[in-house]
Amino acid sequence: MRRLVRSCLIVTALTALVVPASASASATVGVSDQQASTFTNPLFAPLKLKVARYIAPYDVTSEPAQRADFEAWLKAAKAAHQTILISFEHARTSSGYNKAPSVAAYTKALTSFKKKYGKSFDVTPWNEVNVCQAKGRMEGQPSKICKSATGPKLVAQYYAAASKVFSGRKVTAIDILDGSNVGGAVSYLRKFKKYVKGHPKYWGIHNYSDTNRGSYSRTSRLIKTIDDKKAQIWLTETGGQLRLRGVYAGGSEAAAETKAATALKCMFSMPKKYKQITRLYIYQFNGAPESNDFDAGLINVDNTKRKGYTVVQKRQSATCHA
Repeated sequence: MRRLVRSCLIVTALTALVVPASASASATVGVSDQQASTFTNPLFAPLKLKVARYIAPYDVTSEPAQRADFEAWLKAAKAAHQTILISFEHARTSSGYNKAPSVAAYTKALTSFKKKYGKSFDVTPWNEVNVCQAKGRMEGQPSKICKSATGPKLVAQYYAAASKVFSGRKVTAIDILDGSNVGGAVSYLRKFKKYVKGHPKYWGIHNYSDTNRGSYSRTSRLIKTIDDKKAQIWLTETGGQLRLRGVYAGGSEAAAETKAATALKCMFSMPKKYKQITRLYIYQFNGAPESNDFDAGLINVDNTKRKGYTVVQKRQSATCHA
Protein backbone atom coordinates (compact mmCIF):
# COMPACT_ATOMS: atom_id res chain seq x y z
CA MET A 1 0.00 0.00 0.00
CA ARG A 2 1.07 3.60 0.22
CA ARG A 3 4.25 3.73 2.23
CA LEU A 4 6.43 6.26 4.01
CA VAL A 5 9.49 4.35 2.82
CA ARG A 6 12.55 6.20 1.66
CA SER A 7 14.94 5.04 -1.04
CA CYS A 8 16.13 1.42 -1.00
CA LEU A 9 19.69 0.22 -0.58
CA ILE A 10 21.06 -2.10 -3.24
CA VAL A 11 22.65 -5.25 -1.92
CA THR A 12 26.01 -5.38 -3.65
CA ALA A 13 27.83 -8.40 -4.96
CA LEU A 14 30.34 -8.05 -2.12
CA THR A 15 27.72 -8.31 0.59
CA ALA A 16 24.93 -10.37 -0.96
CA LEU A 17 25.21 -14.11 -0.58
CA VAL A 18 23.00 -15.96 -3.03
CA VAL A 19 21.24 -18.90 -1.43
CA PRO A 20 19.24 -21.72 -2.99
CA ALA A 21 15.58 -21.30 -3.85
CA SER A 22 14.84 -24.05 -1.33
CA ALA A 23 15.77 -21.60 1.43
CA SER A 24 12.26 -20.15 1.27
CA ALA A 25 10.53 -23.48 0.64
CA SER A 26 9.22 -23.60 4.20
CA ALA A 27 7.15 -20.46 3.62
CA THR A 28 4.03 -20.42 1.47
CA VAL A 29 4.23 -17.64 -1.11
CA GLY A 30 1.24 -15.64 -2.27
CA VAL A 31 0.01 -12.23 -3.31
CA SER A 32 -1.91 -9.31 -1.87
CA ASP A 33 -3.68 -7.58 -4.76
CA GLN A 34 -7.14 -6.09 -5.09
CA GLN A 35 -7.78 -6.87 -8.76
CA ALA A 36 -9.84 -9.87 -9.86
CA SER A 37 -7.96 -9.83 -13.18
CA THR A 38 -4.82 -10.92 -11.31
CA PHE A 39 -5.92 -14.53 -11.29
CA THR A 40 -6.86 -14.75 -14.98
CA ASN A 41 -3.72 -13.02 -16.21
CA PRO A 42 -1.55 -15.56 -18.12
CA LEU A 43 1.46 -14.37 -16.13
CA PHE A 44 -0.09 -15.33 -12.79
CA ALA A 45 -0.08 -19.14 -13.00
CA PRO A 46 3.67 -19.49 -13.72
CA LEU A 47 4.42 -17.89 -10.35
CA LYS A 48 2.80 -20.86 -8.57
CA LEU A 49 1.34 -18.75 -5.79
CA LYS A 50 -0.84 -20.55 -3.27
CA VAL A 51 -2.34 -17.87 -1.01
CA ALA A 52 -4.09 -14.58 -1.80
CA ARG A 53 -5.03 -11.63 0.37
CA TYR A 54 -7.81 -9.07 -0.05
CA ILE A 55 -8.34 -5.90 1.98
CA ALA A 56 -12.07 -5.37 2.56
CA PRO A 57 -14.03 -2.77 4.52
CA TYR A 58 -15.30 -4.42 7.68
CA ASP A 59 -18.87 -3.64 6.53
CA VAL A 60 -18.37 -4.80 2.95
CA THR A 61 -21.74 -6.58 2.88
CA SER A 62 -23.52 -3.24 3.32
CA GLU A 63 -21.53 -1.29 0.71
CA PRO A 64 -22.86 -2.29 -2.77
CA ALA A 65 -19.89 -1.09 -4.84
CA GLN A 66 -17.36 -2.61 -2.45
CA ARG A 67 -19.36 -5.81 -2.27
CA ALA A 68 -19.39 -6.15 -6.07
CA ASP A 69 -15.61 -5.66 -6.28
CA PHE A 70 -15.01 -8.18 -3.53
CA GLU A 71 -17.30 -10.81 -5.01
CA ALA A 72 -15.59 -10.54 -8.40
CA TRP A 73 -12.20 -10.95 -6.71
CA LEU A 74 -13.43 -13.83 -4.57
CA LYS A 75 -14.80 -15.73 -7.54
CA ALA A 76 -11.53 -15.36 -9.46
CA ALA A 77 -9.37 -16.28 -6.47
CA LYS A 78 -11.38 -19.43 -5.78
CA ALA A 79 -11.17 -20.43 -9.44
CA ALA A 80 -7.39 -20.08 -9.15
CA HIS A 81 -7.44 -22.43 -6.12
CA GLN A 82 -6.07 -19.88 -3.69
CA THR A 83 -6.23 -20.10 0.08
CA ILE A 84 -7.83 -16.78 0.92
CA LEU A 85 -6.94 -14.27 3.63
CA ILE A 86 -9.40 -11.43 4.23
CA SER A 87 -7.99 -8.35 5.95
CA PHE A 88 -10.72 -6.08 7.26
CA GLU A 89 -10.35 -2.34 7.77
CA HIS A 90 -12.30 0.94 7.81
CA ALA A 91 -15.47 1.62 5.82
CA ARG A 92 -15.01 3.16 2.38
CA THR A 93 -17.91 5.61 2.56
CA SER A 94 -17.23 9.35 2.83
CA SER A 95 -19.10 9.47 6.12
CA GLY A 96 -17.56 6.41 7.74
CA TYR A 97 -13.98 5.91 6.57
CA ASN A 98 -12.49 7.84 9.49
CA LYS A 99 -14.58 6.23 12.22
CA ALA A 100 -13.69 3.15 14.22
CA PRO A 101 -16.70 0.87 14.70
CA SER A 102 -17.77 -0.23 18.15
CA VAL A 103 -16.94 -3.84 18.98
CA ALA A 104 -20.66 -4.64 18.73
CA ALA A 105 -20.96 -3.06 15.27
CA TYR A 106 -17.78 -4.79 14.14
CA THR A 107 -19.00 -8.17 15.38
CA LYS A 108 -22.35 -7.68 13.66
CA ALA A 109 -20.65 -6.82 10.36
CA LEU A 110 -18.35 -9.86 10.48
CA THR A 111 -21.29 -12.10 11.37
CA SER A 112 -23.09 -10.77 8.30
CA PHE A 113 -19.98 -11.48 6.21
CA LYS A 114 -19.81 -15.06 7.43
CA LYS A 115 -23.52 -15.61 6.81
CA LYS A 116 -23.19 -14.41 3.22
CA TYR A 117 -19.82 -15.88 2.24
CA GLY A 118 -19.21 -18.70 4.69
CA LYS A 119 -16.16 -19.11 6.92
CA SER A 120 -13.65 -20.80 4.60
CA PHE A 121 -11.24 -17.88 4.97
CA ASP A 122 -8.27 -16.96 7.05
CA VAL A 123 -8.81 -13.57 8.66
CA THR A 124 -6.93 -10.46 9.71
CA PRO A 125 -9.22 -8.52 12.08
CA TRP A 126 -7.84 -5.10 11.08
CA ASN A 127 -5.35 -4.07 8.43
CA GLU A 128 -2.13 -2.18 9.25
CA VAL A 129 -3.31 -0.90 12.58
CA ASN A 130 -0.51 1.58 13.31
CA VAL A 131 -0.82 3.72 10.15
CA CYS A 132 -2.98 6.83 10.50
CA GLN A 133 -5.11 8.54 7.90
CA ALA A 134 -3.91 11.99 6.90
CA LYS A 135 -5.31 15.06 5.14
CA GLY A 136 -8.68 13.52 4.41
CA ARG A 137 -7.27 10.49 2.61
CA MET A 138 -8.85 7.08 3.10
CA GLU A 139 -5.47 5.31 3.21
CA GLY A 140 -4.54 4.39 6.74
CA GLN A 141 -6.78 3.87 9.73
CA PRO A 142 -9.02 6.02 11.95
CA SER A 143 -7.17 7.75 14.77
CA LYS A 144 -8.87 5.71 17.48
CA ILE A 145 -7.25 2.62 15.97
CA CYS A 146 -3.85 3.91 14.86
CA LYS A 147 -3.02 5.87 18.02
CA SER A 148 -1.22 3.82 20.63
CA ALA A 149 -3.23 5.39 23.45
CA THR A 150 -6.49 3.81 22.26
CA GLY A 151 -5.71 1.43 19.41
CA PRO A 152 -4.09 -1.60 21.07
CA LYS A 153 -7.03 -2.25 23.38
CA LEU A 154 -9.62 -1.84 20.62
CA VAL A 155 -7.66 -4.00 18.17
CA ALA A 156 -7.37 -6.73 20.83
CA GLN A 157 -11.16 -6.60 21.17
CA TYR A 158 -11.55 -6.87 17.39
CA TYR A 159 -9.25 -9.89 17.45
CA ALA A 160 -11.35 -11.56 20.14
CA ALA A 161 -14.53 -10.87 18.15
CA ALA A 162 -13.08 -12.13 14.86
CA SER A 163 -11.74 -15.27 16.55
CA LYS A 164 -15.20 -16.02 17.86
CA VAL A 165 -17.03 -15.34 14.58
CA PHE A 166 -14.49 -17.33 12.57
CA SER A 167 -13.91 -20.03 15.16
CA GLY A 168 -11.72 -22.80 13.77
CA ARG A 169 -10.06 -20.59 11.17
CA LYS A 170 -6.62 -19.01 11.22
CA VAL A 171 -6.91 -15.46 12.58
CA THR A 172 -3.91 -13.17 12.88
CA ALA A 173 -3.64 -11.31 16.16
CA ILE A 174 -2.54 -8.06 14.55
CA ASP A 175 -1.35 -6.60 11.24
CA ILE A 176 1.38 -4.03 11.86
CA LEU A 177 3.76 -1.99 9.67
CA ASP A 178 7.42 -1.90 10.66
CA GLY A 179 8.07 1.71 9.55
CA SER A 180 11.42 3.42 8.94
CA ASN A 181 11.62 3.93 12.72
CA VAL A 182 10.27 0.70 14.13
CA GLY A 183 10.07 2.05 17.68
CA GLY A 184 6.46 3.14 17.27
CA ALA A 185 5.41 -0.28 16.02
CA VAL A 186 7.24 -1.97 18.88
CA SER A 187 5.49 0.26 21.41
CA TYR A 188 2.08 -0.41 19.84
CA LEU A 189 2.75 -4.15 19.84
CA ARG A 190 3.80 -4.20 23.50
CA LYS A 191 0.61 -2.45 24.51
CA PHE A 192 -1.46 -4.79 22.36
CA LYS A 193 0.05 -7.80 24.11
CA LYS A 194 -1.18 -6.45 27.45
CA TYR A 195 -4.77 -6.56 26.21
CA VAL A 196 -4.90 -9.60 23.96
CA LYS A 197 -6.14 -12.76 25.63
CA GLY A 198 -4.38 -16.08 25.38
CA HIS A 199 -1.50 -16.84 23.04
CA PRO A 200 -2.40 -16.04 19.42
CA LYS A 201 -0.99 -18.56 16.95
CA TYR A 202 -0.66 -16.14 14.02
CA TRP A 203 0.76 -12.63 13.73
CA GLY A 204 0.91 -10.32 10.71
CA ILE A 205 3.80 -8.00 9.86
CA HIS A 206 4.26 -5.58 6.94
CA ASN A 207 8.02 -5.26 6.59
CA TYR A 208 8.51 -2.97 3.57
CA SER A 209 10.99 -0.80 5.42
CA ASP A 210 13.24 -3.80 5.95
CA THR A 211 12.99 -5.41 2.52
CA ASN A 212 13.45 -2.12 0.68
CA ARG A 213 16.51 -1.29 2.77
CA GLY A 214 17.92 -4.79 2.53
CA SER A 215 17.67 -5.16 6.30
CA TYR A 216 16.50 -7.65 8.94
CA SER A 217 16.57 -5.28 11.90
CA ARG A 218 12.94 -4.13 12.04
CA THR A 219 11.50 -7.57 11.37
CA SER A 220 13.78 -8.96 14.05
CA ARG A 221 12.62 -6.43 16.66
CA LEU A 222 8.95 -7.12 15.96
CA ILE A 223 9.43 -10.89 16.17
CA LYS A 224 11.33 -10.47 19.43
CA THR A 225 8.52 -8.29 20.76
CA ILE A 226 5.93 -10.92 19.86
CA ASP A 227 8.17 -13.27 21.87
CA ASP A 228 6.39 -16.55 21.19
CA LYS A 229 8.47 -19.24 19.49
CA LYS A 230 5.38 -21.36 18.89
CA ALA A 231 3.57 -18.64 16.94
CA GLN A 232 3.65 -18.31 13.16
CA ILE A 233 4.60 -15.01 11.57
CA TRP A 234 2.99 -14.03 8.27
CA LEU A 235 4.47 -11.20 6.22
CA THR A 236 1.02 -10.14 5.11
CA GLU A 237 2.40 -7.31 2.97
CA THR A 238 5.98 -7.42 1.78
CA GLY A 239 8.05 -6.98 -1.36
CA GLY A 240 9.75 -4.30 -3.41
CA GLN A 241 8.54 -0.76 -3.99
CA LEU A 242 9.16 1.09 -7.27
CA ARG A 243 7.36 4.37 -6.73
CA LEU A 244 6.08 6.31 -3.74
CA ARG A 245 4.17 9.58 -4.04
CA GLY A 246 5.05 9.66 -7.72
CA VAL A 247 8.81 9.43 -7.12
CA TYR A 248 10.79 6.45 -8.42
CA ALA A 249 13.18 4.75 -6.00
CA GLY A 250 16.69 5.53 -7.23
CA GLY A 251 15.48 8.39 -9.40
CA SER A 252 14.43 6.50 -12.52
CA GLU A 253 12.07 3.71 -13.54
CA ALA A 254 14.96 1.41 -14.50
CA ALA A 255 16.76 1.96 -11.18
CA ALA A 256 13.53 1.44 -9.27
CA GLU A 257 12.87 -1.87 -11.01
CA THR A 258 16.33 -3.13 -10.06
CA LYS A 259 15.91 -2.00 -6.46
CA ALA A 260 12.51 -3.68 -6.19
CA ALA A 261 13.97 -6.95 -7.47
CA THR A 262 16.75 -6.71 -4.88
CA ALA A 263 14.17 -6.13 -2.14
CA LEU A 264 12.29 -9.26 -3.22
CA LYS A 265 15.48 -11.32 -2.97
CA CYS A 266 15.96 -10.01 0.55
CA MET A 267 12.33 -10.93 1.29
CA PHE A 268 12.89 -14.53 0.21
CA SER A 269 15.77 -14.86 2.67
CA MET A 270 13.52 -13.95 5.61
CA PRO A 271 12.03 -17.45 6.20
CA LYS A 272 15.55 -18.92 6.20
CA LYS A 273 16.63 -16.54 8.95
CA TYR A 274 13.36 -16.66 10.89
CA LYS A 275 11.83 -20.12 10.91
CA GLN A 276 8.61 -18.69 12.35
CA ILE A 277 7.85 -16.90 9.07
CA THR A 278 5.54 -19.30 7.27
CA ARG A 279 3.78 -17.09 4.70
CA LEU A 280 4.82 -14.27 2.36
CA TYR A 281 2.16 -12.09 0.73
CA ILE A 282 3.83 -10.05 -1.98
CA TYR A 283 2.29 -6.64 -2.55
CA GLN A 284 1.46 -6.57 -5.42
CA PHE A 285 1.04 -8.39 -8.74
CA ASN A 286 -0.22 -5.58 -10.98
CA GLY A 287 1.77 -2.48 -11.77
CA ALA A 288 0.15 0.95 -11.50
CA PRO A 289 -0.01 3.72 -14.10
CA GLU A 290 2.23 6.74 -13.56
CA SER A 291 -0.80 8.75 -12.47
CA ASN A 292 -0.85 6.65 -9.29
CA ASP A 293 1.45 7.70 -6.49
CA PHE A 294 2.40 4.16 -5.48
CA ASP A 295 3.61 1.15 -7.45
CA ALA A 296 5.03 -2.16 -6.26
CA GLY A 297 3.81 -4.43 -9.07
CA LEU A 298 5.58 -7.48 -10.46
CA ILE A 299 4.36 -6.64 -13.96
CA ASN A 300 3.93 -3.44 -15.95
CA VAL A 301 0.56 -2.01 -16.94
CA ASP A 302 1.14 -3.36 -20.47
CA ASN A 303 1.46 -6.91 -19.07
CA THR A 304 5.20 -7.19 -19.54
CA LYS A 305 7.36 -8.70 -16.82
CA ARG A 306 9.50 -6.66 -14.48
CA LYS A 307 12.74 -7.94 -12.96
CA GLY A 308 10.89 -8.71 -9.76
CA TYR A 309 8.62 -11.13 -11.59
CA THR A 310 11.58 -13.36 -12.42
CA VAL A 311 12.81 -13.18 -8.82
CA VAL A 312 9.43 -14.46 -7.62
CA GLN A 313 9.09 -17.09 -10.32
CA LYS A 314 12.51 -18.54 -9.55
CA ARG A 315 12.27 -17.84 -5.79
CA GLN A 316 15.65 -16.11 -5.97
CA SER A 317 17.06 -15.27 -2.58
CA ALA A 318 19.94 -13.22 -1.25
CA THR A 319 20.85 -12.33 2.31
CA CYS A 320 20.00 -8.83 3.44
CA HIS A 321 22.99 -6.69 4.37
CA ALA A 322 22.08 -6.07 8.00
